[in-house]
Amino acid sequence: MKRTMLIGAIVAASGVALSGCATGGTNSSANNTAASSTSQTGADSTKALPVIRVAYMPDIHGAAPIVIAQQEGFFKNEGIDVQAVKFTSGPPEIDAMAAGQIDMAYIGPGAIFLAAEGKADIVAVDSLNLGDMILASPKSGITSIAGLKGHTIGVPEGTSGQMILNLALKKAGLKISDVKIVNMDVSSEVSAFVAGHVDAVATWNPYSSEIQQQVAGAKVLATDKTFMPDFTFPQVWTASPAFEKSHSALVQKFVDALAEANDWRMNHVQQAVSMTASYTGAPADSLTSQAGTTQWLSSSQIKTDMANGTVDKWIDNLEEQFVQSGTLPSVVQPSTFVKDTYYKNVP
Repeated sequence: MKRTMLIGAIVAASGVALSGCATGGTNSSANNTAASSTSQTGADSTKALPVIRVAYMPDIHGAAPIVIAQQEGFFKNEGIDVQAVKFTSGPPEIDAMAAGQIDMAYIGPGAIFLAAEGKADIVAVDSLNLGDMILASPKSGITSIAGLKGHTIGVPEGTSGQMILNLALKKAGLKISDVKIVNMDVSSEVSAFVAGHVDAVATWNPYSSEIQQQVAGAKVLATDKTFMPDFTFPQVWTASPAFEKSHSALVQKFVDALAEANDWRMNHVQQAVSMTASYTGAPADSLTSQAGTTQWLSSSQIKTDMANGTVDKWIDNLEEQFVQSGTLPSVVQPSTFVKDTYYKNVP
């Protein structure tokens, strides 16, 4: 991202194997899998570590825990080899999971409906998002959500961009049919807005930050904060239901390392920004902006929130919104796909 987008070339962090994954989206071919990491622990240094294929997004939420856990030795200490695969949104990750190409994945709040549909199990919370945003072009003359009526809006479907757009239209008394939705991936969304091909976009930080840097006067119509405290927007880590069932011990090891990386990031945000920028090729200023629109949760707090039903309440509220917008047929009891056991077992 910069004019090279945040979804641009990534730099592999030391010891983390990167692989591509074709899902019908904008990701690399699944056949271009890099060599597995050979870091090993224990007395038998010749024994290969068990591999977990993890989908991440190139930002401070989805990538930072991966690079931190690798560089700080958290994965090594758990005796696992994490092969990281880059994506730019949740639905293609879950598609890859269904195809057996991915074992675990980070997703934003807008893709949680896919877990409710039984396509993924939530095993950990990452943080709370404050950075989803609806932006209007200064040339469009739009100054409010109500002003979107009849205008063209770019949004990646099945993402937190679509989620916040649905919430905003409902708040303004508009229907989806009142606007012209153009489904596009996030890189195309940014390019289309900058080029003036759409009147507005619904996206998230750091992409919203890039738009604001490139388009002076872009009007912010709504953010996550517009809908708080009625809604809370958790970003989560998920596992393939089949992988979670057959490799629960590996899931636990990943979550244990994730919890350590989460606390490290929370206590070293600027260092985490630098590490993530190096790992992903994303501009540090965009990642810093994204960090500023994040409510960090300590691993201790996440453990409490998953155990006492708080996370289930957040997700139940989001499900209600997904049902009202037609994204989800009916509300599913969160306890059926939120696996809180792993965080409960974190040391």
